[in-house]
Amino acid sequence: MGNAFTNFLKDVGKAIFEGDGASMRDYQHADRLYVANNYARMPKLGFLYYVVFNINDFAILDPEWREKNKKEVGLLVKRIDLPKFKIQTETLNQYNRKTVIQTKLNYNPVSIEFHDDNSDITTNLWKNYYNYYYRDGIYGSNNNRNIVEQYADTKYLPDSYYEYGYQKSVQDPFFSSIDIYVLHKGKGTQDFTQISLINPLINDWSHDVLVQEENGKVLTNKMNVNYEFVVYKTGQIIKNVSPIGWSPVYYDKTPSPLGVGGSGNLFGPGGVISGIGTVFGSNGSLANAKTPLDLLGAAIQTKQLSKNIKNLKSSSIKEEGYLIGGSIVAGALANPNQPGNIYQGRTGIAPPTNSSINGITTATSVRLTGR
Repeated sequence: MGNAFTNFLKDVGKAIFEGDGASMRDYQHADRLYVANNYARMPKLGFLYYVVFNINDFAILDPEWREKNKKEVGLLVKRIDLPKFKIQTETLNQYNRKTVIQTKLNYNPVSIEFHDDNSDITTNLWKNYYNYYYRDGIYGSNNNRNIVEQYADTKYLPDSYYEYGYQKSVQDPFFSSIDIYVLHKGKGTQDFTQISLINPLINDWSHDVLVQEENGKVLTNKMNVNYEFVVYKTGQIIKNVSPIGWSPVYYDKTPSPLGVGGSGNLFGPGGVISGIGTVFGSNGSLANAKTPLDLLGAAIQTKQLSKNIKNLKSSSIKEEGYLIGGSIVAGALANPNQPGNIYQGRTGIAPPTNSSINGITTATSVRLTGR
C-alpha cells in the first residue's frame, strides 16, 4: 500500500514539473465515460453560452445604436431559458384498446434577462423595438413637434393626424431570429450547439424595481418572447467566422496573474512574499494538507509560485524597496518615542526634501543630535 501511494506521488510530481513525459492515471470507467473522445459525453456547462439577436437593420430607428451596440446586446444576457415544448395528446378508445395520438405542438415562451448596463444598450434594445411597432413613444423624442399637443386631447382630430398604439403598416419583423450558442467540447476542441428561435416577438418586457433598502442591488431588464419554431445546428468556433458576431476579442485568454503571488510585485497583497506564505506559511496550504488531493493542490501552487518568481523584474523590486524604506523612516520620525525606535529620545532637524534615485519616491535627510 505504501509503495502504491509513493508511486502515485511520484507520477503526480512528474506530471506537474516534467510535463508530457509523465503519466497520471485515473479510473478507466470514468475516463471512458467523460474524458475519452475529446470529452464527448461530459455534461455541458450552463455558464458557457453566447446569444445573437438577429435584428433587421431597417427596423432600428437609432442609427448610432445600430452601428455601435447592436452586436453587443448578446454579451449582456445574464440569463436565458432554452426552449421548452408542450405536446398535446389525445387518448382514443377503440374496442377498449387505448391509443395515444398527438394533436398539437406548442412552444413555451422563452425568458431572457439582461444586465441593465450603464450605456443603456439593453434599454435601447427595447426602445427601438417599442418605437418600431408602436407610435406612443416616438413623439417625445422628436424635438420638431409640440409634445404638449401630441399628448393632449386629440380624439376630435382626424385618425391619421396623430397615430397611437400598434402600427398596422408594419409587416417585417424586428427580430428575424434569436440564436443561442451553447459552447462546449465535442467532435472538435471548441464546438457549439446552436438553437435558433425563429421570428420571435416580445410578449412581456419588464424594467427592474428601484429599492433604497437594497444597497447592493444590480438592475436588470427582462423579456419573454414567443416564436414560431426552433432550428437546431452544430458547428465549430472559428475566430471572426462562427458563431456569427462572436469574437474571442471579448474574452481574456491570459491566465490571471493574481494566483499565488502573481501580481508582479515582491511585497504587498498578491506579491511573491504573500504567495510564499500562502503555500509554506504556518497556516498555508502545505501545512493544512491532509489528503493526496491537498498535496496535489500545494504542488500546483508551488509550480505557479516559482513561475511568478522568475517573472519578477529587478526594477519593480528596487522601486518597492524605495517605497518601503521611505515608509519606515517616515513612521520612525512621526513616532520617535515608540519603544524600540532607533530615533527614540532624539531630536532632529529635517532639511528640505530631495528626490530619490528613481525620480518617484521622495526621501528626507535627517541630522540627529544626541540627548
